[in-house]
Amino acid sequence: MLINYFVCDSAMVSGIINLVLIVLALLLFLAVWNAWGPVALLINTVIALIALKIVGWLGIKIETNIWSILVLLIGGIPGLLVLIFLSVTGIAFRGK
Repeated sequence: MLINYFVCDSAMVSGIINLVLIVLALLLFLAVWNAWGPVALLINTVIALIALKIVGWLGIKIETNIWSILVLLIGGIPGLLVLIFLSVTGIAFRGK
């Protein structure tokens, strides 16, 4: 009787990919933290979160999930501009 130890389903692969992406996002966040410092990163992030809310009021729908929040936390205002571009063009993060 042969036992296949390498059987995996798409949910497990998706979970592993998400875990790897979160670890990469954490490493990028720490690199940005060391480059800019905590105060500048915090100010940039808070302004980007407030701007995301204002953009939502203006009618541009951006899906709010873990990835869009990570883009805002790491990228700040430039990350928000990327989210707006991806949402408006329909490539990703399009709200409902």
